Amino acid sequence: MNNTGKILLIVFVILYIISPLDFAPGPLDDLMVLMLGLAARKRIDED
Repeated sequence: MNNTGKILLIVFVILYIISPLDFAPGPLDDLMVLMLGLAARKRIDED
């Protein structure tokens, strides 16, 4: 389950970054999603 969660998180972050639909224009929201994804991945690694 732990590896599955990490893989799903990485896939969702990558899909959001490359998708043309964003919550805000520009790269700011992409950077925020990337940082949140990294933080979540680190938290998953600790569990």
